[in-house]
Amino acid sequence: MNKRHCIALILLFLVTVSIVPGVTFAQDDDRSYSIPYANIDLFVEENGNLHVKEKLHYSFSGTYNGIYRDIPLASGQRIENLKISTQGAYSSYQVNRNGDMQSLKIFLYSNSQKTAPITDRDVDVFIEYDFINVITIYNDIAQLHYKLWGERWEVDVDQLNSNIHVKSSNGTKYWLNPPYYTESSGWQGNILKITSDFIYSGDFFEIRMVMPKGQFAANTPFAQKVNSNGLKEIEQIQQDYQDELALFSTLYIILGILLFLGIFIPAIIYLKFGREPKIDYNAEYERDLPTDDLPAVVNAISGKGLGKKVGEPDMDGFRATIMDLINRKHILIQNISSESKEESISLKINPDKNLDKLKNFESDVIYFLRYFQKDGAIDLDMLKHDLKKKSNAKRFRDSYDLWENNLKNKFLDDETMNKIFLKKGDTYLKAFGIIGLIIAAITFFFTVSDPLPASSLALISSIILGIVAVISLIMPQKVAGQWTTYGEEFDAKWHNFSRYIQDYSLIKEYPPESVQIWDKYLVYATALGIADKVKKTMEMSLPDDELARSDVYMFHYYGGYVILSSSLDTGMSTASSGDPGGSGGIGGVGGGSGGGGGGAF
Repeated sequence: MNKRHCIALILLFLVTVSIVPGVTFAQDDDRSYSIPYANIDLFVEENGNLHVKEKLHYSFSGTYNGIYRDIPLASGQRIENLKISTQGAYSSYQVNRNGDMQSLKIFLYSNSQKTAPITDRDVDVFIEYDFINVITIYNDIAQLHYKLWGERWEVDVDQLNSNIHVKSSNGTKYWLNPPYYTESSGWQGNILKITSDFIYSGDFFEIRMVMPKGQFAANTPFAQKVNSNGLKEIEQIQQDYQDELALFSTLYIILGILLFLGIFIPAIIYLKFGREPKIDYNAEYERDLPTDDLPAVVNAISGKGLGKKVGEPDMDGFRATIMDLINRKHILIQNISSESKEESISLKINPDKNLDKLKNFESDVIYFLRYFQKDGAIDLDMLKHDLKKKSNAKRFRDSYDLWENNLKNKFLDDETMNKIFLKKGDTYLKAFGIIGLIIAAITFFFTVSDPLPASSLALISSIILGIVAVISLIMPQKVAGQWTTYGEEFDAKWHNFSRYIQDYSLIKEYPPESVQIWDKYLVYATALGIADKVKKTMEMSLPDDELARSDVYMFHYYGGYVILSSSLDTGMSTASSGDPGGSGGIGGVGGGSGGGGGGAF
């Protein structure tokens, strides 16, 4: 099976494949050409000669100097009486013999002086010649084994029309390989008319015909002679080829079914490992903080986000830690103007606070910000500029990694997390995603341009499996993983709290008692990834004079949160960029004479 035309596309994860039928692009991006159709006439003569007439219809977009046609020659074969002409362009040509290849170079011109190349036109190229020693005479029959279209064409052909002229159709038997390229075939008198479907470049289409020896003269100087019977062996070759196609078709069908069944594996994993335990907790919302856990811990366990893992803090948790330190006055905000929001906002480490009382991961944040302190202040606009530098960005990532490690070691170790969440189902799901994506990509690569009809089932199944595999890889850990009873209740409470602080109607009915409580809400909203929504709810619930007393709110209001978030995201992306990451014999299928290929220049 010829698969040299395979072009892989993947990314799912990932990567793209595109096949543009009938068109190929030359060296210049602004030009292309195609072969909408080709006509081949073969005349089987009584003296053993094969007379060939080719009409190749080219459609050029852009400027071209001409085309080339390569005709392979097996041992003892030769071409005589060559004639070349064109319609739609003036032409000249060169003929060269390069080893086992007869090479024709046909120059195309737009003027009779033959000085200007062609541009944007359709051209018919006519090639006519005698092909010597192509027909083989055996003791019992004669054989014509000929590639009507070869593997060496640069572009696809939309349609191939072939006419095989013989002395008589009586007693003549033929096979077309591969059969799935055949649109129609049949005898009209002594002419076998064949029409093909679209043929990919890199693939072939051939005829094998056996004829009674009586159709040839006693003397056949232009044919090869083999002193053995050929019919039985030829029929066996064709039967083996049909069996091979049937085998591949069966394998493709089985493969397609297996790949299709594979898309249900994530559902099985979920049913086995992902269904949550039933809990007695039935509250619709939480008005107060459900637990006394720190914002970064809440972020690690109940934070939202595509691909978020339970027990893994993210940037929302890092920002929430800073916001919590602002709320607890370990970090002060400065340079806020009541008249304009254009003045730069800055932070200051409070010298009156004892850092020894902070948790290690909180101290990591203080040390990170202190590094960028100038004249006692951390200008947030300047921080974003500084974090664009590779060295500073790396320092931030190192600080972030240290913050994450210290947080997990103290509050989110394996023993603690096993009481909250079981990861087995997610581990299986991610393993399925990786294996499924690899299998889908390999199957896609080998079926994307295989014209065997049964391959389409495997191709479609591979695409579906690839999509499911990608979704499995990015699926949040909570889907296939399983909360424990304690973890399920913990997450449900924080989810309901999140719902409460975003819902103005609930806030209006059950308002927080003070702006200080709102400050805490906004800190935890940052950890849960809903800070902007809660800020709007806060604005609708409190008068301006109370809002002005909230450092956390004012930090948000004057853009400090946005600038800080942008700065940290810039630092993380900057730090991440650049990281290493045979003649005279019967011949098998596809071994006939003729064929070859061609292109344009």
